[in-house]
Amino acid sequence: MNRTATIVAGLSLAFVGTSTTYAATINVPGDLPFIYAAINLSVNGDVINIAAGTYYEGNLNPQGKAITIQGTLNGDGTLATIIDAQSGPASVFVFNSGETSGTVIKDLVITRGSAILGGGIMCSGSPTITNCTISNNQAYSNSGGGIFINGSPIITDCTISDNSANWGGGVCVQNPGNPTLSGCTVSGNTAGNGAGGIFIAGQLTLSDSCVSMNFPEQINGNYTNGGGNEITSSYPCGGYAAGDVDQDGDVDLADLVAMRAALGLCKSDVDSDYDTDVMDLLWVIDGWNTVCP
Repeated sequence: MNRTATIVAGLSLAFVGTSTTYAATINVPGDLPFIYAAINLSVNGDVINIAAGTYYEGNLNPQGKAITIQGTLNGDGTLATIIDAQSGPASVFVFNSGETSGTVIKDLVITRGSAILGGGIMCSGSPTITNCTISNNQAYSNSGGGIFINGSPIITDCTISDNSANWGGGVCVQNPGNPTLSGCTVSGNTAGNGAGGIFIAGQLTLSDSCVSMNFPEQINGNYTNGGGNEITSSYPCGGYAAGDVDQDGDVDLADLVAMRAALGLCKSDVDSDYDTDVMDLLWVIDGWNTVCP
């Protein structure tokens, strides 16, 4: 039976005089309301295109299929598609069916997964994961708050932040496999026992990535350095903003106060002319009701 019969009208499949099934684009929620349903229906070569919005699903498993699961970008290039596992107990994605690099997830925010291993992603396959933000996930009693890996995934241009675990708050790598992280940011992750950033008990190739401001340490274990990496506990990836005088991650009134103190100026000297007068008041009035970015 032609599988188009199981999808609402508008899902594009073609048959040209044979029983060959051609690659389809399955739109969520346009064609099917749930991501897992689109995965179940898909075959090798299909693209599952997820519209902007938040989808409350977990334990999404591509079942070894060579498919692409992709989100939508805003006009400014930021991620518009969020997959939220609602604190589980479930990983957001599970790769355990022999996935290869032909299984691709991209352009997604992966959040609020909670599992024993791999709150955001539990990966014993070897998929391609690109341009994703993996944040606010937890491995509640073990390893890999953001990602647990014992396969060989190719992970590129991803942000892995604010995840937690006992070991490897951001990423935990165990044998077997030889995963690669390239162009990634691993920051602000925490671990109860060690390696807030990346815990490695296997092989990992790390290149062009920043591992920063994780607690209690950035990386525990040996890795192959592909070059271009920045590993630091002293400052965030990309450094502090020019106006962040107190280096707390925010440019705000506290920075102005700190700057004035450093210059020996009193707080009321708004225009910094070393004189507290009506001009300082006019400066404040002129900026009132200004919409800040």
